Amino acid sequence: MKTNSTEHKSLFTGYSRKKLHSLAETYEELAKLYRNRQKEAAPASADRKEILYRNELRETNQIFANHLEEISEAFLEAADTVVHVSTPMEHKKKTLLQHLKKHGIQARELIFIEGRQSRRISMEARCVHRGEIAAEDLAGLLSVYFNRRLMPALDSAVSVGKNYDLFIFEDEPRFTILSAVSRAVKEDEKISGDNFSVEEYSQNQMVAMISDGMGSGEQACHDSQSVVEFMEKFMEAGFSKEKALMMVNGAFFSQNTGRNPTTLDICSVDLLSGEAEFIKAGAAVSFLKRGMHVEELSADTLPLGSVEEIDTMQLMVQLCDADMLVMVSDGVTDAFAEFGEGRLREVIAKTSYVNPKELADYLLKCAIGCQGGRIRDDMTVLAMYINQSAP
Repeated sequence: MKTNSTEHKSLFTGYSRKKLHSLAETYEELAKLYRNRQKEAAPASADRKEILYRNELRETNQIFANHLEEISEAFLEAADTVVHVSTPMEHKKKTLLQHLKKHGIQARELIFIEGRQSRRISMEARCVHRGEIAAEDLAGLLSVYFNRRLMPALDSAVSVGKNYDLFIFEDEPRFTILSAVSRAVKEDEKISGDNFSVEEYSQNQMVAMISDGMGSGEQACHDSQSVVEFMEKFMEAGFSKEKALMMVNGAFFSQNTGRNPTTLDICSVDLLSGEAEFIKAGAAVSFLKRGMHVEELSADTLPLGSVEEIDTMQLMVQLCDADMLVMVSDGVTDAFAEFGEGRLREVIAKTSYVNPKELADYLLKCAIGCQGGRIRDDMTVLAMYINQSAP
């Protein structure tokens, strides 16, 4: 639809942007403070113990400085986020308002908002007649008019009543994901050292994670659980996966200086485009199953906490309808490896399961069977079925 005006606006008001820039500057100054501390030389009379202490302190200051700079950059990125705001041409707007009025809805303040990852329609609306109309029904009317599949956004009002309320609609995801997990705890242990998460951080993004703590038992569980929870909190706060990963790695390295590294496997799916991104930090191989063909998704990277600044590798794949994604922890791959390289891929290729729970259960059963019924390490299998709606 052509518009009669288009503006490029900041996502935040001038006051809010100023506050965010101020916070960014504060964190940057703190980072400089920690970096300056690294330059302090040890006294000439310092003994070996004092020198080792000062070296360790310099490393800690370096890590804190890196964290603070990451936070500063995140605030700047948020402050400078720009959206494109436009209004429809007057005759088009009039036609839409008449279309809604025929269905008992009076609307005003119609605008289109396009951000980096979303296209939204915003309006104020009220019900002309008595009673209420669900926001989903209003989304249906707009979908027909604009020839786009629209749905109410999370921050939209849920029903159209007698008073004007704000309604926000965005494109309905073309992809949905069914997920399931199967787990086994190492024999002679009561708790698994693996932890996982499957969350939607917006209506258009799903993120799955598996973290495997070194060893087994309570300490391994604590480490992997901390990784997952910190990643969740950072992403909920608006940090990118990459920035969150860097900060979590720095925190773990400063805490144990590489003694208890923890792996992390991330799969992020754009539910609008179907593009999946894998980020691996020392994690086991993952698999994309399409019919009888299985593609391995692996990266030779180090686990979190093993080095001060970790290098990650992103793997991108385009998903299709009926694809299956399989993520596993090291305990599963190690079990299958006893029967040769590529054995797990062969087993996945021969399966015909479309139910992710059945596939996860089957692969876990096979992994245990490969070790003669023994469970020598914690095992986690996370399976996802991809469903793509018609365009």
